[in-house]
Amino acid sequence: MKINQPFNHRASSTRVFLYLVMFILAIHLFLLSLPKEIYPQQEPPLQEETQMTMRETIFDWIQKGGPTMYVLGLISSIIIGFSIERYIFFKRSGVKTKNYFYVFSQHLEKGLNELETFLNQDRSLISRVLQQGIHNKSKGPQVVEKQIENAAIIEVGRLEKGLNLLSNLGNLAPLVGFFGTVIGMRNSFIQFTIKVAPTARDLAAGVEEALITTQAGLLIAIPTYLIFNLFIYWIDTLTIEIERCGNLLINKLQEDGYSNS
Repeated sequence: MKINQPFNHRASSTRVFLYLVMFILAIHLFLLSLPKEIYPQQEPPLQEETQMTMRETIFDWIQKGGPTMYVLGLISSIIIGFSIERYIFFKRSGVKTKNYFYVFSQHLEKGLNELETFLNQDRSLISRVLQQGIHNKSKGPQVVEKQIENAAIIEVGRLEKGLNLLSNLGNLAPLVGFFGTVIGMRNSFIQFTIKVAPTARDLAAGVEEALITTQAGLLIAIPTYLIFNLFIYWIDTLTIEIERCGNLLINKLQEDGYSNS
């Protein structure tokens, strides 16, 4: 029995999901208390400059990044909201597969009636899919297999709903960041048209804008990529378990002499 799988990616562990979502949230806060020296020049600084320090807040960081940072903020907010929504949906759908095959096989050994009772009482997604098959056991193994495949495709489709959006936003974030880089570098070079001999300080604002937007884009994209692959990992693991349990059920039906009507 084969179930269509539009994706074929893997992630290392599902336990890190919440930490990754929290990492995206930390993008908005990680510079909250970052101290910076304003004038660490090699030239002897003025006495006032040696005493000038500041604590850069997240709002200062966003402001220095220019308008592009607001676009990146919108993208990160959508990613956070959608990731949390998908996580809650996955949990409510009952995608847990740990030890399911063992429990399934134990009930199957006790007979099809015992297995059907277990599937009706269990709330996991795999049990809901396998119910569609075992309810048609009198029609034969081929019908059971077809019913399981159809139910699995529907359930997997619900889990995959919107994951393309998450992937696309993760790819979009660094591109928007690089766009902000171009804007920042252009702002620096504009200084040459305004002043005959612009100083390093005149160019610094544009360069800093360029670096900040690139940094923000990558900080959004990296955890988004990991979260996306965690969802795909859950879906692939679920699909494999459905195939294993489905094949075991088909073999049991054939052993018990069920034939296609």
